[in-house]
Amino acid sequence: MGIPAGLRDHLTKHDRQETIIDHGFKLNAGWWDRTLGKVSGGPVRNIDSTGESDRITRGGVFTLADEAITDSTGVGALRLLWHSLHWGTNDSNRGNGKRISTVATDPDRFGRLLRDAAEASRRDPDEAFRLLRPHRRPTIAHLGPGFFTKFLYFAGGGDPAHPSLIVDSRVLRTLNALSVEQGEVRSFKYLFGYGPQTYKDALAALHQLAQDATEELGRDVAPDEVERWAFGR
Repeated sequence: MGIPAGLRDHLTKHDRQETIIDHGFKLNAGWWDRTLGKVSGGPVRNIDSTGESDRITRGGVFTLADEAITDSTGVGALRLLWHSLHWGTNDSNRGNGKRISTVATDPDRFGRLLRDAAEASRRDPDEAFRLLRPHRRPTIAHLGPGFFTKFLYFAGGGDPAHPSLIVDSRVLRTLNALSVEQGEVRSFKYLFGYGPQTYKDALAALHQLAQDATEELGRDVAPDEVERWAFGR
């Protein structure tokens, strides 16, 4: 059957540098300076090599990944979280004030938890997911899977083979639509506040599409390229 026509067209017209590394939004450093205050992990700044101080890009956030894992204090993980959230919410910063307020109640504990999740994201996405949502509610209030999977994704540092990907409601809607188009039942019941099995299934679908695209197009296609297409479909 091959990969979806829209995905084929997207991957033919765009390479990973354009759709992933350079993918970014307006940076609102002032909002973060005011709202973070003395909470660990600041400041939020552009840290890629583009020289554009007013944007925050995937490529820039990737540079914070290794410190998020090697810094045992958890400060590096908080820095990655804040940058991931700003990238994920664009200039609106919707919901980020509540997330910051939650972390501020115990930044040391939450920072170490995030460090452990970042480390797990590189070898076991299910373990990483369960650290941040062990039951029906997220460990960090207001930080649900649609956003903490962004953190888990960025913890890979831009490695195309990183197993943890962004899975939000828009990605799940696309995966649902593909299953219907193929004559199957909807694959994913919950688009928001979903659990670890949904994450596992979505990762499997995205990785499979990337593998199929690699074989069909004759170039290495990373799973995050498929995620980018699924988000914008």
